[in-house]
Amino acid sequence: MDWKALESRPGSFSKNFGWGDAPGLGLLHRVINAVFSDGLMPVPRDAARKIIAQHADGDPLVPLNFFLYNQVVEGESYIIPDQLVLEALAGEHDQSFDRLAMCALNFSRVGTWDRARPFQSHPAPWARRFVVEEVWNGHQWDVSKITSDKIEEFFSSGAMIYSAASPRKFATNLHYLYQQSSLLGLTGSEREDWWSSALFLFLDRCIFEREISLEMSAQEILTFVEAEDFWALTAADPALAYYAAFSVIEEYLDLGGPARLDDMEWNGGTVEAASNTSPRRTGSPRLSSHRDITKRKKPTDLTLTVVQRAYAQAQQQVRNRLHAEWVKNLYDNRCAICGIALKVDPTGKTYSEAGHVKPVGDPFKGPDHLKNILPFCPNHHKAFDQGGVWIHPNEGNPIVRSATGDTEINGRKLEILAEHGFGVEYAEWHAKYFRHIQ
Repeated sequence: MDWKALESRPGSFSKNFGWGDAPGLGLLHRVINAVFSDGLMPVPRDAARKIIAQHADGDPLVPLNFFLYNQVVEGESYIIPDQLVLEALAGEHDQSFDRLAMCALNFSRVGTWDRARPFQSHPAPWARRFVVEEVWNGHQWDVSKITSDKIEEFFSSGAMIYSAASPRKFATNLHYLYQQSSLLGLTGSEREDWWSSALFLFLDRCIFEREISLEMSAQEILTFVEAEDFWALTAADPALAYYAAFSVIEEYLDLGGPARLDDMEWNGGTVEAASNTSPRRTGSPRLSSHRDITKRKKPTDLTLTVVQRAYAQAQQQVRNRLHAEWVKNLYDNRCAICGIALKVDPTGKTYSEAGHVKPVGDPFKGPDHLKNILPFCPNHHKAFDQGGVWIHPNEGNPIVRSATGDTEINGRKLEILAEHGFGVEYAEWHAKYFRHIQ
């Protein structure tokens, strides 16, 4: 999407929501709980507006037009539950919710409603562009840019159509939200649990908008996510976020995308994903599916096992990547078997592959730890995995052995750096597994 080409108007953002003295975005958390007091079911927009007005001193249009998702069904406007709503119902207000809510603002996808003006479906391209074009430096956020003065300067440069109004009010409102949501010191978000929730929310909104579909592969969706500047919008390190996001997307697809919200089972005051959740449903969530659900009481607790599992898988990917890169760099890409750092271009750039000596997957269950990783050239990585080369523990002084008659490497002393702390016991396991030793 070309965000610079969108009509970038502030709309009701100049009005005060009446955040009051609530810490963070606590008032937003409260009004979402009030609006969805009957659970994860669509709520008529007019009813939601009245409920918000009862809890907030300011304009109730701010949460409706900038944070929550709207959809017209059979001529009636509704507020549709998504990951932001689920998180609000899940527990007490906290910093993770604040950051997720700011992501909703910066994603700038809120659907449409009866009599909505065309630009209101993407209400905050100015907020999104400020993050992507000014705060993001390609690797992380430069939070020194998040000041009222710099935001005003950006808006005044043509990023916002504010007509006769002054951009100062919009700038101070946006800066206030950054302060309230604790985003001013944000770094390395892909390692934090709210980041997986942000990706779930982003995918929810893009499914609702039909920008992506559940028929797409995880890799296709990942390509879309990257192209839509998700790393920039969430302050995630691109070198790690790419790997973390893939497993989150896979989990999202397996759960049926937004349909997972229909499949929430209420058990003893908690909400959990149904064990027989059907994967990969297609299309936007239909109101009828929510109407068919018996009206339920609001949960007092809600377990987010779905996102927590996705987060754990994402962190596994990040750790794998970090561990692999650290080991390869420590040995300057020298292969543990042959000792050669494979040169791959005229500049002398070298390459190696990190491999677990004892596999981490079932049924082996080797540890995902530095002491279980060695660097290999591609050929010897494959040979090691097949048992064609192996490492003899040799009473703590390991040596390389070849089962294919390669005399050049057979008997070579394994280079082990003290900083690495390689576990020879894993080499012994490998040798026994392939029956090279008893």
